[in-house]
Amino acid sequence: MKVSVALPVYNGESFLREALESAVAQGEELAEIVVADNCSTDGTASIIAEFAARDPRVRHERSEKFLGQADNVTRSVRLCRQEWVQLLCHDDLLLPGAIRELSRVAASFAGTDCCLIAHRPAHLFSDGHVCLRAASGCAVTTLGEVLSAAVPSAPAVSLLPAPSALREALARGAMPYLPSLTTAAVRRDLFESSGGFDARWVHFDVFHWLRMVQANSHAVAEANWTLTRVHGAQVAVHSRRSQRSYRDFRDFFREFVPEAVRRYSLSPWAAFKLRLKPASQAAAPLVVAIRSRNFGIFCRALTSLPPHVWPLALLFCAVNYFREARRNAVLWRQVPPELTYE
Repeated sequence: MKVSVALPVYNGESFLREALESAVAQGEELAEIVVADNCSTDGTASIIAEFAARDPRVRHERSEKFLGQADNVTRSVRLCRQEWVQLLCHDDLLLPGAIRELSRVAASFAGTDCCLIAHRPAHLFSDGHVCLRAASGCAVTTLGEVLSAAVPSAPAVSLLPAPSALREALARGAMPYLPSLTTAAVRRDLFESSGGFDARWVHFDVFHWLRMVQANSHAVAEANWTLTRVHGAQVAVHSRRSQRSYRDFRDFFREFVPEAVRRYSLSPWAAFKLRLKPASQAAAPLVVAIRSRNFGIFCRALTSLPPHVWPLALLFCAVNYFREARRNAVLWRQVPPELTYE
């Protein structure tokens, strides 16, 4: 089965070359690399032209007008021609053999209603270390090590049927594992029929997957197929520091929780726990500020919240501070905490 790669970009010259190098190195299972250029004004176009001259699978699709991030990512998927589309941010990397393994997994779901294939996150830090996440924990290695060999074949894959998989998670007041952009491959026809990403949200990817898996099954591969680069210019960093992430989760869950209660007959306790998710999100920049020893960022993040949210945010800050310590114990032995939160 052939697979497309959708690569949305805006002024990505700092990292785009590395992303494209990782993409053109994929094998015959890769049909095309669609670079959706959102009216870039830097050297992005010349980098794309260089790679297109080297590899006919690279296609430069420049937008006629500037789009919001969500709309350009939607556009990148719609421009693809294959049934399955792996998303790739311009500052991230595909690991060797990733598309081969994705192709095998996607082919195994032919004829089913599987709409999304997620894999586990792996993060690349500025000092060259890599953290490979799995359901059971994490391992720390180097960029050279992960690029020196192809990803393991035949990973364990779980197919999670709709609506039972989502219902089971929500009934506990929890959220299922849903991928970010780079850790997601989406079936294009089901993505199209779902209307594409909602431009109201910075976290448009996770929110949209949550909508899609209400009606379709999805799969999680116990594998690391991509590297997500951690750096200070990421949209996620800015949205976290400004508490935009909190506002996104607050407004989305105001819509989603009442719908979920009706759809899945959730208990009052489950609904209450889901309504706490925005406050937990609000605590994220507070934890990062403490770990980074930046009291100024802590104060700005806290005072960016409505005062009535402060008690809950501080409570979650205390809880999540220790959860992060447990979660990252292996990582922080080799990588300073401040680099893991850039």
